[in-house]
Amino acid sequence: MDLISAIKQDIWIPFMEAYRDYDEEKLKSIHTEDILRINIDNNQIRYGAPYLNEFAAFLPRMKQNGDKVGIAFVILTTAFNNTKEIAYQTGYYQFQMQSMEEEAISPRGYGYFHVGLRKEKDVWKIFLDSDKKADLNTAQFKGGNTVYELEN
Repeated sequence: MDLISAIKQDIWIPFMEAYRDYDEEKLKSIHTEDILRINIDNNQIRYGAPYLNEFAAFLPRMKQNGDKVGIAFVILTTAFNNTKEIAYQTGYYQFQMQSMEEEAISPRGYGYFHVGLRKEKDVWKIFLDSDKKADLNTAQFKGGNTVYELEN
């Protein structure tokens, strides 16, 4: 399997599945224990288990409210170090939601992200996650780039 496909299988597909399935543990499992999270819009840095636990806790709340959530990704750039065990990707994400009153899940917002990835025991994990809001629409999001999304 090539490196890009391996990252897709280890990071992006489980990330989308975790949202779809409200799976807190799967969401946590794609991150390293020492994850560094930077929210640019809020000038905030978080890290480690406290961040992961808080981040993943939104999924059961959404399920309890009867809301469906989803996320899709566009990969813009990928770079690797010379040993091919650290990668850096940039791209966009699309957050999706459907409340109990709505008929279908729909986009609710977009962001621009940077992630640092590293192999741990032959599995890619996110060790750095940084993002900020992006002013996009669905056409711009899907605009000819590498789009990762789950089938509904």
